[in-house]
Amino acid sequence: MYSDTANKMLAALGEILEREGVGPVDVVICGAMALAMQGIIDRPTRDIDGLGLVITKRGRLVLSKPLMSNEFNQAVERVGIHFGAGKFWFSTAATILHDDTRLPRDLIKRAEMRQYGSHLTVRLCSRPDMVCLKMWAAIKRGEPDIGDLVQMRISEKEAENAVRWCLEQDGEARPDLIVVLKEVGHGRLAERLS
Repeated sequence: MYSDTANKMLAALGEILEREGVGPVDVVICGAMALAMQGIIDRPTRDIDGLGLVITKRGRLVLSKPLMSNEFNQAVERVGIHFGAGKFWFSTAATILHDDTRLPRDLIKRAEMRQYGSHLTVRLCSRPDMVCLKMWAAIKRGEPDIGDLVQMRISEKEAENAVRWCLEQDGEARPDLIVVLKEVGHGRLAERLS
């Protein structure tokens, strides 16, 4: 799916949620589609990655691991069938990041907010946060995340920030980070990390 199709599907989802009184739902999106929808990369992806639900806790917006309602999941399935994308076009697999990382601080504040009707708010992870998350994914699984980092043409400063964040998550990730940095064109930074 390309970003224009994703936008149409999210608009259709927003209409169903509004019409059926489900929600409101406020969700943070990460992954390749978050980048594509912001015009940072241009490649299709099989799904939209929901990272978490935005809720208010003690007067602050916080990101929680999403537990989507049956009504929401049914609406997602209906949209997927209508667009021929299957029922798994909206994924919450990225929520594993809640278990094995401390997500970047102020991620919600930096996210680009889009409204799809009155019952669906989508927040697209910002470029700086996506560089961190893509770097983390690249050391865990390689492609397509390395390719996304290359297409993003990340700067040395962005790479340094991502390396710092990744090392905060796992201090033993240094050898994998060195490999990824070389792959994405930051050999000098990789040498300094050695």
